[in-house]
Amino acid sequence: MKIHLISLGCAKNLVDSEYLLGLLAKNGHVFVGEPQDADVVILTTCSFIGEARREAKQYISKLVKLKRTKNFKLVVTGCLPQLEKENIFKHYKEVDAIFGVSDYHRIPQILQKLSLKKKMSVISTQESFLPTCKLPRILSTPKSYAYLKIADGCDNRCAYCLIPTIRGSYRERLIEDIVKEAQQIVAAGVKELILISHDTTLYGIKLYKKQMLHKLVAKLSKIKGVYFIRILYSHPAHFYDELIEEIASNEKVCKYVDIPIQHTSDKILSLMGRRITRAGIYKLVEKLRKKINNITLRTTVMVGFPTETEKDFKILLSDISDLEFDWLGCFKFSSQDGTKAKDIFPKVDIKIKQQRYAEVMKLQQKIVYKKNKQRIGKTYPLIVDGVSFGHTEFQCPEVDGKTYFLSPPADVITKVKIKNVQEIYDLKGEILD
Repeated sequence: MKIHLISLGCAKNLVDSEYLLGLLAKNGHVFVGEPQDADVVILTTCSFIGEARREAKQYISKLVKLKRTKNFKLVVTGCLPQLEKENIFKHYKEVDAIFGVSDYHRIPQILQKLSLKKKMSVISTQESFLPTCKLPRILSTPKSYAYLKIADGCDNRCAYCLIPTIRGSYRERLIEDIVKEAQQIVAAGVKELILISHDTTLYGIKLYKKQMLHKLVAKLSKIKGVYFIRILYSHPAHFYDELIEEIASNEKVCKYVDIPIQHTSDKILSLMGRRITRAGIYKLVEKLRKKINNITLRTTVMVGFPTETEKDFKILLSDISDLEFDWLGCFKFSSQDGTKAKDIFPKVDIKIKQQRYAEVMKLQQKIVYKKNKQRIGKTYPLIVDGVSFGHTEFQCPEVDGKTYFLSPPADVITKVKIKNVQEIYDLKGEILD
């Protein structure tokens, strides 16, 4: 069959889609670039917040409309079916099959059923599946980097979050299995491994009864051909000294830490269930900057959580100004059925949420611009992602700014001298061969 696949949402979803592509190719299917040319269109969805669900449903609506004039089967997979299950069939009668976050390895059987003109629904328990190195995988990222999922699910149960409902309880892959998949990825020419899960810093607690991310990173760094190892989604309450030491001392590990703090008001942190205080956040940031030379810090914050007063928001805004994260993403609180925050009142008015979001982003733009200006005239190693851009150690692909250049270098790994800042977030540089 001719397959067209669309992947929405985070990098963890993208990895699932890449396994899906591998399984499809292994079973003899081919891929096309446009949905109207396909026999089967597969949409991988996200449901983390209301905005993500709206985006997924907009895509389904567009594909349903196209399906009425083109003869293809429509399959919806991922977080939305896991959350809403057969209700998708009720709202979108043209959808031919749905399957959940633990069921992409069943795609051969699903397509076989569809060829018999039978609708199909497969929504297994989220705890029933984890990828292994034995699964075929087709990378969809540039050859310069790839994501490596080390665990799935989450036990933190933050008050605002649906991940445990959608993805299930926290579970981990064996170190040996992760390393073997990493070897396969690097053998294909990938230079940077980006470690992901819903809580990377917790890795090891289930399988090995203690945190082992530092051990995993040490083993990955021994793979010949690896240039960078980057760690994302590090819960600040679970950061530990051995990991800090490994990041500081291992030359292959990016001096880059992603710690989503979400807020700095102790009242809001407590209601969120974040298991860390404002003082704890400050202490961790201070330690990271003291122990790891030239560290880049990324974070995520949320505005408009229920009961957030102007005083709470001013605490957050002041701390963002004081802590000066290199990169910062901001979410507006989205009320989710099935979460504790759904029952926390009073809610914050949508206009106030928007105003606070705008204030945070305006402040952070000033911080980013200042830090990027300080990089002008300096030279950094660069991994080339496209014909005119790449990323440095302090830029995570797809989430941070890019570094642009005029003349494409001969190698994937090169050096760049920063010449100027482009529109706040991005940089322009000169390749040094």
